[in-house]
Amino acid sequence: MVPIDQMPAIMARTVAAWLPTVDRAGYVAFLDMMVHYTRRSGDRLRHAAAVASEPRLRRFFAELADDEMDHWRLAAADLSALGGAPSVEVPAEVAAFEAFWWGVEPADELVFLGALYVLERVGGHLQEPARAALGRLGLNKQQARFILVHLEVDADHGARADELVRALGPGDVETLTRGATQAMAHWLAIHRRALG
Repeated sequence: MVPIDQMPAIMARTVAAWLPTVDRAGYVAFLDMMVHYTRRSGDRLRHAAAVASEPRLRRFFAELADDEMDHWRLAAADLSALGGAPSVEVPAEVAAFEAFWWGVEPADELVFLGALYVLERVGGHLQEPARAALGRLGLNKQQARFILVHLEVDADHGARADELVRALGPGDVETLTRGATQAMAHWLAIHRRALG
């Protein structure tokens, strides 16, 4: 089993290997996927906050819900700036991730924390390859806001998730790791569909 602290780097290396071959059409497909992936982020995080019994987790999930709830609009605006529009049908990979999230039992609240640990820390490992890919594609700021914003906010969110993992994780490493492992698999499937 891969230790949780190694998972974000593995995720980033996997995606970074796909970036050199992504063209503008691939980037448009990525933005479309991100609209679907992030459209209900606020709802998912509010749900996690509502079921969490640990006050620090409730607070963290609620704050993330406020931060993340409109990020899908950035992806949609970038897509529009490239002449595209979001597709109607939710991709199967996004539906599978949402089924995982909504299926977490309240007693397993550390599954949410493990998931958020890897999802919020991967951006720190993707700074250079993502910026290089944006530059290679010749995108302007109105076409790359979604990625640029996430590269910044994920650093703070990832640091906060790390603090909570260190404080709460030692008591139930199995549940934390299960959440991280499942989130990593879903995140990679979503990005493989869009970029791979």
